[in-house]
Amino acid sequence: MSQSLKNDKKMLTLSIVAAAATVIAGILHLQMVPRTLSENLGQAVLFLAGGLLQIFWAVPVIKRWGRVWQIIGIAGTAVLFALWYASRLHLIPEGGMSEGGPHNQQPGEFSSGNMTGGEFQRAGGPPRGVGMQIGRILPQIEIIQIVFMGLYITLSIMISKKKKEVKQV
Repeated sequence: MSQSLKNDKKMLTLSIVAAAATVIAGILHLQMVPRTLSENLGQAVLFLAGGLLQIFWAVPVIKRWGRVWQIIGIAGTAVLFALWYASRLHLIPEGGMSEGGPHNQQPGEFSSGNMTGGEFQRAGGPPRGVGMQIGRILPQIEIIQIVFMGLYITLSIMISKKKKEVKQV
C-alpha cells in the first residue's frame, strides 16, 4: 500500500474521530439546555447555540472544507472552553438574580451547595485513579472539547502537509 493511501486512511480516521468528539460535546451541551432554561435563559441559549454548532461542525470536519473552516472550528471550541473556564473563575456573573439567590446574600454569608442549589455530595473518600482525578478537574464536555481541538489541529497539519506534497509533485 502506498504512503499516500496510508495517510488518507489516517486522515479519514482522524476526521471521523474528531467529528464524533464534536457531536458528542454538542449533544451533551443540548442536554444541558432544559436544566438551565428556567434558571438562566442566557446560559440556556449559549448551550443551545453551542450544541447545535458543535453537531453541525461534524460536516466541515468530515468533508474537509478548508483552512478557514478549520480555524473557525478550533477557535469556536476554544471560545466555548474559555467561557467555561471564565465561569469557574467567577469572571462571568451568574444569573439567578431573584430574591434569595446567591447575588442577594449579605456580606459574610456563604451559600451552601452547588450551582443547582443542592448540597455537595459527600463520598466515602476521594476517587481513585488518574481518570477519576481528571474528571474532578475538568468535566467530560471540556475533556471532549480538548480532544476535539487536538485531533482537529493534528488533522489540519496533516492536510496542510499533504497539500504541500501535492504542489511539489
